[in-house]
Amino acid sequence: MKVSHYKYYCFILIGLLNFTPLMSFAQNRTGYSNPVIKGDFPDPSIIRVGNMFYAAGTSCDFGPNYPLYESTDLVNWKHIGAVFKEQPKWTSDDFWAPELFYNDGTFYVYYTAKRKDNRIACIGVATTNDIHKGFTDHGIIVEWGEEAIDSYVFKDDDGKLYIIWKAFGLTKGRKVELLASELNKDGLSMVGEPFTLTDHTKGWIGAGDEGQCMIKFEGFYYLFYSIGGCCDNRCNYRVMVARSRNLKSGWEQYGENPILEGGEIWKCSGHGTLVETPDKRCFYLYHAYNGVDFEFIGRQGMLDEVVWNKQTGWPYFKNGKNPSVTAETPFKNTVQKKESVWIDDFSSVSSQFFWEWDINLPKPAVNIENGQMAITKSNSGISFLGLRPQSGDYQLMTKVIPTAGFSGVGVYSNQQNFIAFVVSESELVLYKINKGEKEILSKVNLMKNKSMFLKYEAIDGRYFRFFWSEDGVKWIPAKASENDRVDGTFVAQWGFSPRVGFIMDGSECGTSKYSELKVQY
Repeated sequence: MKVSHYKYYCFILIGLLNFTPLMSFAQNRTGYSNPVIKGDFPDPSIIRVGNMFYAAGTSCDFGPNYPLYESTDLVNWKHIGAVFKEQPKWTSDDFWAPELFYNDGTFYVYYTAKRKDNRIACIGVATTNDIHKGFTDHGIIVEWGEEAIDSYVFKDDDGKLYIIWKAFGLTKGRKVELLASELNKDGLSMVGEPFTLTDHTKGWIGAGDEGQCMIKFEGFYYLFYSIGGCCDNRCNYRVMVARSRNLKSGWEQYGENPILEGGEIWKCSGHGTLVETPDKRCFYLYHAYNGVDFEFIGRQGMLDEVVWNKQTGWPYFKNGKNPSVTAETPFKNTVQKKESVWIDDFSSVSSQFFWEWDINLPKPAVNIENGQMAITKSNSGISFLGLRPQSGDYQLMTKVIPTAGFSGVGVYSNQQNFIAFVVSESELVLYKINKGEKEILSKVNLMKNKSMFLKYEAIDGRYFRFFWSEDGVKWIPAKASENDRVDGTFVAQWGFSPRVGFIMDGSECGTSKYSELKVQY
């Protein structure tokens, strides 16, 4: 098997931007480009254990739940799997905002999901001694009002643990607040009475506070949090900060908020976590949309350094209020890896944790053998197995060995919104499902049982051109329109981006076979 990581091309004249910072760090350190974790990676959480950093992010309705990464330098990240291989029994969907925490040899994850019985969002907790082997779930830890989301766990100087979360549906006049509660020493249950950090009845300015994290610095508790619309191209997400010398009272909002907001290239920045390097520098891993690709590729993992003003004591972002396009690497002699092709030739099963599926449908079974991947669906209708694209401009290609039903590739959000380019034993069909309504865009009759190469090109993550070939050399466009381009704007759904990969369709269960998948950026 050959597997390389994705590459993101920004196609911007970076030399015209941030020229002075580039010159300043060139003498001592190399530079890195954002994003550091490419593709859809919302609500990132980060921790450091020894010299290793770990990060997790929202997975919404794609499994496996909550992708996990590790890094030694904060710039180059390796995908190591997911928090849960099988979703917790109490959960249904909307897997949001996992928050990693490490204490006394145990890894914790505090995560948001909706209950199966009433679909109210709650916060669960899971633990492991080895983050590479997955987590054991301990069930719900916070169920509050109409919804409890976006947890964060803070360890105070006296060793006490506190959990902070965004609460909906409080008493009259208190619609949304950040609440906090002390935790037991084992971190698995709350003790005492919850208290508010953002009491709007006492002058707190703003609305919808969420995506918070906390750090203690020179006698102050600092609360970083996000406000605004988070999750489509109308967003106005931004990062605020407040501080207090007392955890439970006296919170003061910074007069120059926001401290981080969208710029021209990266939009709607927020919902991140702070982490310290061994030399006590502080970095914020957060998400932002690319200004061209937006929700069609998703909120991507960004990194920027936070420093403190020595006169005022307030924090600010070292490279300004807008997300950095390029910045100085956190560690000396770091070179950011940049690769443009991802290939799986199906010679090994070791790449399988890259693949994602729709958790609202039965998980397809996968078998790798003799350079082919066989995907078996156990349901009638649609089935999907795919990847997170890393930029809006890319090309995907595979070879399909026709079997019963239709097998092919496509761009997928959910079973009500996707584009499919599929082949059967005698037919090639390009169609779209928009809000559950099917429209055939192109259809070609084929020689029976002939293997077929399928390819499509993506532009800005939302426009697509589809091609087919009998030999992988001569490509024929699928005539979907006058310019052969399909507008896939409808595919992206609020809050998470589409995936790309294999689509199987048909009235019966069956197995589809593929030979190699190549994604080029």
